[in-house]
Amino acid sequence: MKRFVFRLETVLRHRKTIEELREQDFALAQGRHMEAKLQLEALEEHYRRTVAERPGAEFGFDAPAIQSREKYLQAVQERIAEQAERVEVARIIAEEMRLAMVAAKQAREAVSRLREDDLAEHTAETQRLMQEGLDEVAATRFARLNAARTSP
Repeated sequence: MKRFVFRLETVLRHRKTIEELREQDFALAQGRHMEAKLQLEALEEHYRRTVAERPGAEFGFDAPAIQSREKYLQAVQERIAEQAERVEVARIIAEEMRLAMVAAKQAREAVSRLREDDLAEHTAETQRLMQEGLDEVAATRFARLNAARTSP
């Protein structure tokens, strides 16, 4: 009996490889997004702590220190805005990678379904041929037995 050979096996292997690569890309992009988000949260927490540590009236009025602290806070706010942009860019990239991964998975599944259909067709054909062979053997045996009974 002929062995099953899927005519698009190389395409299926290629699509499986592409799917795995897209999954890796997505995981990497998702990791970068989370890293950027954590950096943003750290900056925001640093800003909140710095604002909370502003000197009050009990320390007296030190104009240069206040001006320096306010410039620093402004610089931190600018870094927060930049980091927020990075987080958004990383989120968009992660979403694009997710869509690419889903598309690769769908492409691989389409070829996998073709393979399953071809295998089912091959199995049915193999079973049909085997049944025909068994029927022929049974018919031959029956004919021999009949011939043996009717022979003098």
